[in-house]
Amino acid sequence: MRKSPAEQFLNPLFRAIFLIALAMFATEREARAYTDPGSGALIWQMAVAGLVGVSFYFRRLTAWFKKRKGPKV
Repeated sequence: MRKSPAEQFLNPLFRAIFLIALAMFATEREARAYTDPGSGALIWQMAVAGLVGVSFYFRRLTAWFKKRKGPKV
């Protein structure tokens, strides 16, 4: 079975990304960064706001498709 050109391209790409991620987790470096305590709360707030926004538009899109489809007969 012959692979499509997309599969031939993506397989080595995913393999390379996996190996790079594995090397990053396998090596250890000293962290020289500071994150203030409010940053975690800000990240959570952005994530929740994103989920609420996505769910709002998903609900709106599904309602539009149901209305467009018409009543069940």
